[in-house]
Amino acid sequence: MKNRRILLQTPRPEAWEAFVAQLRHDGCTVCMAATIDQCKEAARRDIPVLALLDPPSGDHARAWVMDLMMIDAGMHTAVVTEMDEGVFHDVMEGLGILTPLPPEPTASDARRVLGLLERVESLGG
Repeated sequence: MKNRRILLQTPRPEAWEAFVAQLRHDGCTVCMAATIDQCKEAARRDIPVLALLDPPSGDHARAWVMDLMMIDAGMHTAVVTEMDEGVFHDVMEGLGILTPLPPEPTASDARRVLGLLERVESLGG
């Protein structure tokens, strides 16, 4: 698996330990940011292939993804949410979010995200 720069925004790094460990095991470089402002600044300095967002609500998620799209519309995103999948799709439609993530993402979730990322990249995205 190729090295990918992934940016993780979360005020809860302990909840992401297994997920991040799997990403690193698979050769990814994971950069962490506690706030969305820190995340945006890190993305401006060095655009990641994927930004993982851990917002306090769905309203924040939509705004945060749009903020990152203004930095680089080609940046892939995944968002933590407790929304039902159908509701998530309706609320986030048109933003090109790779996938929703559970509040306690696991190593299995990391493998799933990387698989989705590989498929999108193979399509030229």
